[in-house]
Amino acid sequence: MDYAALGKRIRDERLLQRLTLEKLAEKTNKSINFIGQIERGEGKPSLETLVDIANALGVTVDSLLQDNVKTGADDMTEEVAALMHTMDDTGKQFLLDMARRYLYYHQAEKDDA
Repeated sequence: MDYAALGKRIRDERLLQRLTLEKLAEKTNKSINFIGQIERGEGKPSLETLVDIANALGVTVDSLLQDNVKTGADDMTEEVAALMHTMDDTGKQFLLDMARRYLYYHQAEKDDA
């Protein structure tokens, strides 16, 4: 969990709405210090606190967590990058050629449809 990214997103949303730390703390029934810690990535809010903050800001929890959610495509990209890191230049060139051919033929299929 990237608490720094979560805190930044909360802070950005709070500032966008021109809310002070004090006002957000009041709306969530949390202390100013705790909200500040969360915004700095030092505090780890519970799910309940995260929902309270989202409700106070009028946003969804998933919008606050979007920097923390990885898709399957992200995992595959990381895996491909890790594999390529272990290859020599010939292996990297081979994979690059295969990817280009795949895109060439895949695009041709789309154009025919």
